[in-house]
Amino acid sequence: MESAVLQVLRETLSPDEGVRNHAEAQLKQLFTLPGASSQKPWKGLAHHGIDGGLSLARILSAQDVDLPQRQITGVLLQQYISKHWSPVSTSFEQPVVPPEVKTQIRPIVFQLLSDPQRKVRMAAAFALSTLATYDWPDDYPDLLSQLVALLSSGSPDGVHGAMRVVSEFVKNDLSEDQLLPVVQDLVPALLAVLGSPQVHAPSTRAQTVHVFRQVLRMLETVKEEHPAAVKHALDQIAPVWMGAFKALLAGDAAGEVQANWENLGIRIEIFRLTTYKTLITLQSAFPKILLPEIPSFLHLSLSTLSALFPLFTLYYLSTADEALEPPSPTSDVGFVAPKMDIDDLACAAFDFLTPIARTHKAAPELVVEGTATGVLQGLVETVLGYTQVTRENEEEWMEDVNAFVMDEDEELEVYGVRVVGHDLIGSLIDKYPRPTITILQAETQRIVSDSPALRAGGSPDWWKPLEAALALIGGVADDIRNILDEDVEKGSEKSFDVQYLFDQVVPGLLNQTETPFLQGRAFVFASQFATLLPDALAGQYLAAAVQALESGDVKIPVKLSAVKTIKNFCRFVPADLLKPQSGKILSLLLPLLEQATGETLYLLLETIRAVLALDQTLLTPQSVGPVADTVYAVWEKYNTDPVLTAIVEEFVESLASQPHIVPSLVHALAPKLTAAITTPTTDETVHIPGEAVQLANALLRSRGGPLEEELVASVGKGVMRLLRATDDTEVIQSGGIFVGELIMHLFRKAGGAIGPVLPDLLRAIVGRLAVAKLPSYIQSLALPFAYLFCTEHTTQTLDLLSQFSVPMPDGTERNALDVVLSAWCEMSDVYSGSWNIRVSDLGMVKLFALPDTRLSHIIVKGDLIISDANRNSEYSPLPWFWQTAERTVAIITRSRAKTTPNQYTQIPFQVKALKLLLKDLQALGSGKGIANKPDLDIEEDDGDEEWDDDDPLGDGVGEFDYLSSWLDQGGGADTDAQDDDEDLKSDPIAQIDLAAHLTEMLRQCYASNANGMHEMVGALTEVEKGILRGVLTL
Repeated sequence: MESAVLQVLRETLSPDEGVRNHAEAQLKQLFTLPGASSQKPWKGLAHHGIDGGLSLARILSAQDVDLPQRQITGVLLQQYISKHWSPVSTSFEQPVVPPEVKTQIRPIVFQLLSDPQRKVRMAAAFALSTLATYDWPDDYPDLLSQLVALLSSGSPDGVHGAMRVVSEFVKNDLSEDQLLPVVQDLVPALLAVLGSPQVHAPSTRAQTVHVFRQVLRMLETVKEEHPAAVKHALDQIAPVWMGAFKALLAGDAAGEVQANWENLGIRIEIFRLTTYKTLITLQSAFPKILLPEIPSFLHLSLSTLSALFPLFTLYYLSTADEALEPPSPTSDVGFVAPKMDIDDLACAAFDFLTPIARTHKAAPELVVEGTATGVLQGLVETVLGYTQVTRENEEEWMEDVNAFVMDEDEELEVYGVRVVGHDLIGSLIDKYPRPTITILQAETQRIVSDSPALRAGGSPDWWKPLEAALALIGGVADDIRNILDEDVEKGSEKSFDVQYLFDQVVPGLLNQTETPFLQGRAFVFASQFATLLPDALAGQYLAAAVQALESGDVKIPVKLSAVKTIKNFCRFVPADLLKPQSGKILSLLLPLLEQATGETLYLLLETIRAVLALDQTLLTPQSVGPVADTVYAVWEKYNTDPVLTAIVEEFVESLASQPHIVPSLVHALAPKLTAAITTPTTDETVHIPGEAVQLANALLRSRGGPLEEELVASVGKGVMRLLRATDDTEVIQSGGIFVGELIMHLFRKAGGAIGPVLPDLLRAIVGRLAVAKLPSYIQSLALPFAYLFCTEHTTQTLDLLSQFSVPMPDGTERNALDVVLSAWCEMSDVYSGSWNIRVSDLGMVKLFALPDTRLSHIIVKGDLIISDANRNSEYSPLPWFWQTAERTVAIITRSRAKTTPNQYTQIPFQVKALKLLLKDLQALGSGKGIANKPDLDIEEDDGDEEWDDDDPLGDGVGEFDYLSSWLDQGGGADTDAQDDDEDLKSDPIAQIDLAAHLTEMLRQCYASNANGMHEMVGALTEVEKGILRGVLTL
């Protein structure tokens, strides 16, 4: 068998394509047939069935087989185990490996963990860790003891292979019974490996720290259920491991790294392990052990970074002729960490120091009697050193402008040594404000003083420390401004002399063309402190940025810095300061939109929007059209980019908030939006209608009404076409679910202009509602009707809906009012968002009280009919695919839902409306998205004076104090995104006290027995009756 498989493996490497294809086809059949075929001559690998897995294991272990073939065998063995080892595998395929075959494969694979070939060891480790997830501990009880023995063997190859298994092993969630043996037996063996640098490779030793971190995380997951066991485990392992970490960090970092670059990995893993989250986990179990160690780790971190800084300069910062490229690791370092560089170590160390520096145990090491210590000074110096522009940064930024913009984006904050270093300084300023910025001032002045000498000495990197200082100060500009404001309030001396930089440093850098990154930094720095500058000086810096943008001699990084400078000035300066330059800025930036892509395009659009928002006199009815056309062309070109489309929507929304240009804006965009909304959908264009709908929403959202007839007619026409031509799947793919929001905005703001299109628009919505299947889409389409019902258009809407029918999927026709009310009732209790819930409830209660006989004839889905199939199920109004184990005891599977679908009663619409309103009144008590706490100003009532003796509610037990308990708890204080929408908040509907309104309407209806409300009580459940009783007697 092995020879046959091996021959096919060799043929997969054949230069003959036909031979190779035939061999690959044979391999695909290797495990498809159950059982071996010892009684037949071999006619293909498929006849050998699952015995092929055992053959693969034997071939992988054969030392006389060429390494490439053993590697292929290892890959196939992993696939074999994933597909056939256990039925619980997500990729399982028949046949399953018999137990007797498993018993033969396991020892072969384990033995391969010590194979001399590293790639074979890796393949075996992956295979063994995969089967261990299914077999250990029940079917492979001695695995852990075997791994511990191998780790303790002292064999570098064996330990390497075992570590790879252990690393994958601990990624799985282990139970307490599984975890404790790992802690007791495996962790000590790992510590022995970590402490044997003469025997084991640095990458293997670093992996032990990584595994220890995984063990700590697993302990954290079970500590609440088993606090005593976790504390006992930590008491055993933590002190010795913390001691080992201190000893390792205390070593000669530079010497170790120069001897073997991979020694970096050990320190990186230690810093990653001693993150704040891990330390908090440890601290909760044994604070007496951990807390005293914080000062030690603080000093060791700083000493490590200081010792490695010369190497960081040589390998990463220097552009001198003697500069070197960092060494490339030779072992399987990627298994331990994606990268292994000194800047990775700096990131890990800064991440560790940021929270630790704020602890009370660190305070005496950093500040004594209000004065910074040498440790605090060392931290600031270290951050300034490590956050300089690297050689790689320079090369990448000059080649890729988008990378430069992304790395310099203060809001995006791409993870890197500069970002985490600035975070550390920000944390220090927050905890020790004046001592930290005093050191920052002194270090900056030292750098400024040293720069001329470095430059005169011919250093090509003289500018990097100065740029790093300005970047750091600008990065914490908000903190510095706040401290300076406090100095003014207290009448004390300024803690930081920003003026010194503007007098002595920044002006000379604005023309520093041979160092573009320093020149650009000077521009950005000036904008970050624009609020501290006199208007005249701020105007000069703004003019200089515009001049740099206009100049043909300025390099691209400087131009982009100038754009960012203008954007910042728009945040900090008054409109009068910008107006002299705004026209030129717009004329310079608009043409760049056609050329820009990615992050650069985002920056340009955001800057143009900021300029137009600050100087609202810049655009006129005559000039807004070309701007809108240009921006729309960008949207049309990049509407598959979600970031770009969001920025353009904000841009359009900002323009639409300026009333004097809205008619011209509408004239420019309405026809384009209509065309986009009605774009025929193909695989390439399926997203366009939905994106266009959202852009149309932006045009309507921030402005008042009434809307222009051109806009209503144009967009209304586009929406009707979209509804008639798009099926559910395409709608979701294209984001067309937002069409309901657009229709809502049309109804809210169109005014009289909606009249001509309303009948056809309603027909289109109902037509789509009749066939829609996706719940979220149904909700989106039903809500606009709820809005119409709760406004003055109630009767008109009912009249229109009563006059036509729509075809249903089963070929019948159904009255439009019936379709709308049925869909609305089915979805109304799963609406989310305070505005949506408010609209639905107000529309529902208005129809409930309305004396219209047409409503009483509408029959809708009522309560769940309890049967043997669902007797243990809690009632859920959600579709079966939204039901979860938390909502129901009898889990509703897909197949069960098809074979035994739930049955519901059929009840009049007004009864259903009452049920829904009572449920929402109860939900108010649990904060179902109603943001404003209601003031239920209802007269007290003992419940005996106004109601007849035969009141269908009866006396009842006063258990349902939902509303009163809600008031006692301050219910309704939760907020959601719709609460922050200024446009919705200004709508008259938002001003209604929802709880009080619903309560008063139900009380009035009950008092007058509107629409036979007394008779409806008989259809309520006991819970619903209790809620109603609470409403009526509160």
